[in-house]
Amino acid sequence: MDTVLLFALPLVGGLIFCSNWNCTRWRVAREEGHRLYFRAVFWGALIFTLIVIVRPYIEATSPHFLTAVTYFKDLVQPMAEDKTTGQAVSDLTVTCILAMLTGWPLAMLLNLACRKEYWLRRAIKKDEMEGFLLDVADEQVPICVTMDDRKVYVGYVVAGFDPAVGRKSILILPLISGYRHPETHKVNFTTRYTYLYGQHASVNQTVPLPAPLDHLTAEDFITVLPVDRIASYRRFDAPAYNEFQKRKLTDDQAHQEVESGS
Repeated sequence: MDTVLLFALPLVGGLIFCSNWNCTRWRVAREEGHRLYFRAVFWGALIFTLIVIVRPYIEATSPHFLTAVTYFKDLVQPMAEDKTTGQAVSDLTVTCILAMLTGWPLAMLLNLACRKEYWLRRAIKKDEMEGFLLDVADEQVPICVTMDDRKVYVGYVVAGFDPAVGRKSILILPLISGYRHPETHKVNFTTRYTYLYGQHASVNQTVPLPAPLDHLTAEDFITVLPVDRIASYRRFDAPAYNEFQKRKLTDDQAHQEVESGS
């Protein structure tokens, strides 16, 4: 048995641990190459050290655990190349396997004290878009998204997201949609979905719509917007938008009066 290969087991345990612990899981998902390797080595070494310290106490207090370890060591010992060190090799094998198996349950245990929301926000604090989406989803406020083809969508972010997964699109439940004028870039809304299912984020997306659209639900109108085609995005406040429209109308009327007077 090659004892060097045994130390790969704690590395696996370290990778499993940091991939599931809330404090590290999102950063690990975006790392690769030597950074990911060194992180696995670091946590694998810590878990290995923890097993070395804790294992004697467990064996002393749990006869069943000691019996299982002894049985496994008796199976491994004949595989050692050097019979004189067979006992040490079998003991090292047990420690390395325990270090690998400890990664996941240790992460789950520590997650009880490490709030997911806090570490999730820390992981995405440098990404403006993900931070923005997380905020509007938590606050249940609509957003206004302009695409690169000048189409405009106003709606609620309906799908949660995990920074551990590369974001290629966002899903919104549209309230209004339209387009920007190619010259003035003014938004012209053409479709209002609020007439069908209301305008609150807590709308039940699985309840059938009123007849004659009772074969559809609000969920059927969820729109997928590719991230690489988004030109801009911001919060949308209906009262503020309406106020701007009133003032824009007043300004236009005043401008027309000045032109007609001149």
